[in-house]
Amino acid sequence: MESPQTYDVRDLDEIFKKTILAVENGREDIYAISEAARQEFKRIQLLLEDIRHELNLTINEVDEVEHLFQRARIRLMQVSKSFSQYSEDEIRDASEKAHDLQLKLSTAREREKELKRNRDDLERTLKKLKEMVERSEKMVAQVSIAVEILRGNLEVAIKAFADMQQKYQYGVRVVLAQEEERKRVAREIHDGPVQSLANVVLRADYCQRLYEVAKDPLEITSELSYIKKLVQDILVEMRQIIFNLRPMSLDDLGLVPALARFIATLQKNTSVFIEIVKIGQEVRLPAAMEIALFRMAQESINNAIKHSDCTHIVVKLEFVANEVILVIIDDGNGFNLEQTKAVASERQNFGLLGMEERIKLLGGKFGIETELGSGTKVWARLTYDLLGGETNNE
Repeated sequence: MESPQTYDVRDLDEIFKKTILAVENGREDIYAISEAARQEFKRIQLLLEDIRHELNLTINEVDEVEHLFQRARIRLMQVSKSFSQYSEDEIRDASEKAHDLQLKLSTAREREKELKRNRDDLERTLKKLKEMVERSEKMVAQVSIAVEILRGNLEVAIKAFADMQQKYQYGVRVVLAQEEERKRVAREIHDGPVQSLANVVLRADYCQRLYEVAKDPLEITSELSYIKKLVQDILVEMRQIIFNLRPMSLDDLGLVPALARFIATLQKNTSVFIEIVKIGQEVRLPAAMEIALFRMAQESINNAIKHSDCTHIVVKLEFVANEVILVIIDDGNGFNLEQTKAVASERQNFGLLGMEERIKLLGGKFGIETELGSGTKVWARLTYDLLGGETNNE
């Protein structure tokens, strides 16, 4: 019969020390990776600033060259209409100047497009590097907690863990979401309405010079029609940006009309049939509750259209006693919920997670029911007290 194996406490202590040393070395390696990523982040940040500066200069150059080109067009038109009053050299000079400016304008516009592509690529790279730095810092913090636990310093570990949880679960998400939203709005305005308004100014100047020099009613009418179309497009863009930031119909009319307007606008650009069903007598809810439910419906509908390959979406809003229930159902492909949540958390994509957080912060209940091949159901249930505000469901 074999004798039982015995262990020396000193051997166990040595193993423990080696484990701690290995974990600490791992922490140093992670820290080194974090520092390298941070340095690369700073380098890309400086490069991005240079690209943005060059892009602004190029945009100004495009505006200036387009202005000169419009003047050259007017001069060429004037010479062409009264060619008997001008020499061949003057006519050739007007034609060549207009042609050269047209080529210069085309080149500048291509450079502007290329710089915008470079800017977008660098911004995506910068975002990934920022995520890498933050994740490595989080890992360093977690490894530090592990070291403290191995050393038996549980009090320090618990405090560090609590601080880390608070920092990363709330602070980082809120700040990142705010910054992403600000960058998105700034880019939409810069690349859309601002550029279009600059074009309107140039076209208006061109019309004025046409009237002063050429006095060609057909050309002027054509330019004015183009300006009118530009202004109409700008108004549509600005209204959409404002609606995305905060639908005014939500404040003025309430949740159901705001959803109906959103769906009607969306329906114009998709073949998916979307219907809204209201059950019970609608009441005006607290503002925080209305915006949370609206954003949940907005996110769910957009996700279904983009990713589920569905043909039909039902949005059901039910008012019962002091409860409101919102359900969004699509007949699409469905998805693996746990896997999707994990990927969303890893990529810091807060659409899916944000819906749940908004509802739960208001004391409500939230759920997603889906599986591959069977569509998706997203629902929320909130209790409200019109005299005292939201009622906690917990």
